[in-house]
Amino acid sequence: MWDFLKKDLLILVRDRAELILLLLMPFILISILGFALRGLMTGDTEVLRMQVAIVQQDQEAEGIAQFQNDLEKQNFSNQMATQMDKAASEVLPYQLLGEVLEDDSVRAMIEVIEMNKREAERALKEETIEAILILPENFTYHTLKKMFLNIGEGSQLELLVQQEGELQAGIFQNIMESFTRSVNFEYAIATASGGQDLETGVRTENLGEVETISTRDPVTSFQYYTLAIAVMFVMYVASTIGIRAYMEKYQYVFSRIILAGRSPFAYLSGKLLSTIAIVIIQLFILFTLSAFIFQSFDGESLSFWGGVLLISIVLAICVGSLATLLTSLSVRYDSNNINVVFSGGVVTLFALVGGSFVPASQFSSFSSGIGEWTPNGAALSAYTKWLQGAELINLLPELSRIIAIAVILFLISFVIFPKRRSAK
Repeated sequence: MWDFLKKDLLILVRDRAELILLLLMPFILISILGFALRGLMTGDTEVLRMQVAIVQQDQEAEGIAQFQNDLEKQNFSNQMATQMDKAASEVLPYQLLGEVLEDDSVRAMIEVIEMNKREAERALKEETIEAILILPENFTYHTLKKMFLNIGEGSQLELLVQQEGELQAGIFQNIMESFTRSVNFEYAIATASGGQDLETGVRTENLGEVETISTRDPVTSFQYYTLAIAVMFVMYVASTIGIRAYMEKYQYVFSRIILAGRSPFAYLSGKLLSTIAIVIIQLFILFTLSAFIFQSFDGESLSFWGGVLLISIVLAICVGSLATLLTSLSVRYDSNNINVVFSGGVVTLFALVGGSFVPASQFSSFSSGIGEWTPNGAALSAYTKWLQGAELINLLPELSRIIAIAVILFLISFVIFPKRRSAK
């Protein structure tokens, strides 16, 4: 078994293309993603700095006057009409919007410029601004009339962005959606309560802010992507071992091993051990390079690295079991297709749902639930929990899933691996 381990390690060391894939590529990705998204994960909103244009087509004073005229036409008592007029003056929609945009956390990201519609559209086309917010004509009047008199359809803000998927534009769109939801929600409460809770105010303190329940600092982009890319690229070790097994079958190396009296189980176990060893070495190199070059884990204690080692060993065992499954399939069916499909598509799919490109918390509960049952997704969750100061017992759900997956994969690979009589 140890001979098989030595053989696989020596072959890998001599294969420069595989070494580049397993070591250089992940480090390049860590560098790119870490620098590109630095500060974003810690709530540093300066990196999201953007300019947006506001096109004011509404005449607020005229809208208020029209609303007051409508109030006089209603059969309200003088006291009621006075209270509604006063409440309306305190909750003017444009003033509420101004409070949101003037909040410190929002101003750190967004610079608001007033333009007319033609100037704004030209600026958006030239990509000097990220979005246009248009307040249509009679915005104040229609909004107040709907809010206080429940007449008409109200009014709508119009938002134009550079591209639907643009990061800054998407953030501004989310802020505006949060604003409109807050206004609609609070006025719905006020309506249900007869206006007693009409002291409305859009709470802006949570916009653009990251909250954490951990006593440690938020995870940085370099920390996150070191872990996320590492758990992705360890999956390629499984396909590398599977491809080697197919080549050994194709070149009759496997047949000579069997003829020499070695057990097929020893051969399969050797693949398991060699994969575990390669994955641990790969993780050690990536974490060490990231720690020294990017200071990703600066100042971490020995107990922290002990936890990282434990998670890495569990992950390595699971990847080893995956490698034995690919080996069994390749040898049994004398085909390399399963390895090609796995490395070309399955790894990318696992990385996507497991959070290697974007944190899984950004996905739907269904997608993130699938990601939690992938080896890389569960390992990434365990690593980030540990990085945020979780106790070891809190990692048991993730580690248990990884171990369960490893046991199932190894049992399947053992059952389908050709026995001595059928091995050729």
